[in-house]
Amino acid sequence: MTPPLRLLIVDDSDDDVVLLLNALHLGGYEIIHEVVDTPAAMQTALERQDWDVIISDHAMPQFSAPAALTLARSLYPSVPFIIVSGEIDLNLAVSLIKAGAQDYIQKRELARLVPVIERELREIEARRERHRAERSLQVSENRYRRLFETARDGILILDVETGQIIDVNPFLMEILGYSQGDFIGKKLWEIGPFKDIDASRFAYDQLSSTGYVRYEDLPLEASDGHRVQVEFVSNVYLVDDLKVAQCNIRDITARKQAEKELTRLNNELEQRVHERTLQLELLNQELESFNYSVSHDLRAPLCRISGFVEALWEDHTNKQNDKSLHLMQRIRASVHHMNELIEALLVFAQSFSSALERQAVDLSALVRLIVAELQQSDPARQVECICVADITVNGDANLLRIVMENLLGNAWKFTAGRISARIAFGIAPQADGSVAYFVRDNGVGFDMAYTDKLFTPFQRLHNQPAFAGSGVGLATVQRIIHRHGGKIWADSDVDKGATFYFTIGGALQGQPPESVTTQ
Repeated sequence: MTPPLRLLIVDDSDDDVVLLLNALHLGGYEIIHEVVDTPAAMQTALERQDWDVIISDHAMPQFSAPAALTLARSLYPSVPFIIVSGEIDLNLAVSLIKAGAQDYIQKRELARLVPVIERELREIEARRERHRAERSLQVSENRYRRLFETARDGILILDVETGQIIDVNPFLMEILGYSQGDFIGKKLWEIGPFKDIDASRFAYDQLSSTGYVRYEDLPLEASDGHRVQVEFVSNVYLVDDLKVAQCNIRDITARKQAEKELTRLNNELEQRVHERTLQLELLNQELESFNYSVSHDLRAPLCRISGFVEALWEDHTNKQNDKSLHLMQRIRASVHHMNELIEALLVFAQSFSSALERQAVDLSALVRLIVAELQQSDPARQVECICVADITVNGDANLLRIVMENLLGNAWKFTAGRISARIAFGIAPQADGSVAYFVRDNGVGFDMAYTDKLFTPFQRLHNQPAFAGSGVGLATVQRIIHRHGGKIWADSDVDKGATFYFTIGGALQGQPPESVTTQ
């Protein structure tokens, strides 16, 4: 809906005002108007509100069109001022129009009033649009200039037709050490940083023909002779009718230095990895040599000792006194224990050197098999074994068998004094969403104050006569679990049993526990 026309009428004739308003109503205007006929009244009206148009009679007893025009121009010069008069000298009318009036209409030609007002309102709107566009352009130019002046990339603006530089920003002058005068008006290949004429001309020709040039790594020479590594990107576009090229020049010296340092560090890392690999290969060779020594050089003397003791035992049993027989029994036991230690060391060494061959391993089936073997070796014992069915992991079958043999063997050993011995294998969900497996028994347990010794080779928490063992089993277990990307820990209390937890990377399946009682 078009808003009403705000009209200030300067006239002393009520009849003439009625004729004006009638002409405007016939032209389709709704009017908000005020009539004045003195300078004071007109000034008050102008100060009280904004007006779209001022219409003034020429001659009035206390006022005149020239005086009204002067007052209107002093307060609101942009408001259209139209003179409507019965008779006026043509020369005077021309002089008023030159002074700022928009038009002169005789009262007998009021039909011209509406078209004149429409024309002036269109002119006002056009001026407003131009003003808005100019302000928007000025804001845009100011914003561009701020970005141009504060950018942390160097910027050159070139006239594509002439190849001359028409603008340069402070950052480029800073990083290259040249003044504005060294750039402006020069061609790109005429200034120091781009003094390679052939290359610069070629780049410029390519830019002119394709509208785009990019160099990932361009060395420029600063005014003091040092090299600056830059990334150079240029685009061509139109500004009004002028074809310009904007060259963005980013200093990548620090990045190139960082890349160089990273390359050096990577080379050092590769050298260290190579050296460590050689060290590991040497250690593996030494470990293989150690395995051979343990299996051959240490076992051979033990075999001889054992043979000599057996010969003495068989040949001189009836001739030896009780003390000698006791000593020979002690020697036989020590030889047997030494053989167990050697065997444990070999297994421990195997946990380091053997390559992992991952496959699906049914731990539940392995538990049942080992428990059956333990029962077969000690048929007099009655032990309740609880095993969750179908627990499958992704691991090395041979090494995981060593793990389960040690954990179940310990549980079997340390529940020997229990009337109702119980061993359990199952799944223990963890707080972080992962899954651990456990072997639990109701045996003698141990003091948690000494858990730091649990997985150390040859460290024992129980005395040798009561519970035989090499002291290497749990160290072997920990090593195998770590090689599978898992961890192992224990929870126990003296005379209240022990639980060993461990994790292994790999899929699993679990079924409700099944209880198997062996006897």
